[in-house]
Amino acid sequence: MKHLSLIMMLAATGLMACSSDDKNDVKEEPRLMIVDVLGTTRAGSPTTTATLSSFSMNYLQSNKYDFTKTKETWSTNAWPDGVGGDQKIDFYAYTGGTFNYNGGNPYVSFTVEETVASQHDLLVAEHKQISYNDAVGHVSLLFDHACAAVLFTVQISNTLHDKLDGDLTVNRIILRNVSSQGDYSYSSKTWSNVSNSNYYTLTNGAITVTTTPQEVAQGYLYMIPQTHEADGTTGTYLEINYTTGNVAKQATIPLAIDWKAGESYPINIKLGTTTIH
Repeated sequence: MKHLSLIMMLAATGLMACSSDDKNDVKEEPRLMIVDVLGTTRAGSPTTTATLSSFSMNYLQSNKYDFTKTKETWSTNAWPDGVGGDQKIDFYAYTGGTFNYNGGNPYVSFTVEETVASQHDLLVAEHKQISYNDAVGHVSLLFDHACAAVLFTVQISNTLHDKLDGDLTVNRIILRNVSSQGDYSYSSKTWSNVSNSNYYTLTNGAITVTTTPQEVAQGYLYMIPQTHEADGTTGTYLEINYTTGNVAKQATIPLAIDWKAGESYPINIKLGTTTIH
């Protein structure tokens, strides 16, 4: 699985000594969490250190911390209240979905957005058994890409181009029968309860398809890892809506998929005379 490196640097502001009028009380100021994104090991990743703009992190179920980036500066949070400097705790980070501590066996419940343009790359990370004093407040996080990134391109064959005496107008391309919900486990780094067959519209309007591959208008899909056999319209398939001779028509292309977490899958849809009539 590919990774995104991130270090959380937590700086203590020290102790404030009060005057004798305060009865020699000592007040400890909050210890700030300061995030510093250092780099990524996944070249060409849809989500990189430059594009990562927010994530959440949990300690147990009730302690949730949200981080956002403005320009190159990340927001800050405080070390969990009531946790001593030597007390070892576990942190779990994620960029989407719903976190479930699940009695110490945590997972993230995630649903793929129905609108392709609104989807995002799911990143997850953990740092277990770390105390504030272990590294002077530094908590390192190595993010994993929990989804598969799928990018579709489309073109027509030279033979079809000759038959049509030109290019093809494609009105809509839909990806059908793919699972859109699941639970990602931090301990096993696998998905379970993958369900809810759904469809995704890959184009947002009519496009002119030539013999040169072009990206579909909606861009990357971030899908839950899954495997399906090509099985007509029972399995995963593409629905191609197109126009020839001013007549609207439809074709289907069965797909065999084996999408794994952290991997990118370029899929070129090459339309020929067998499919387009």
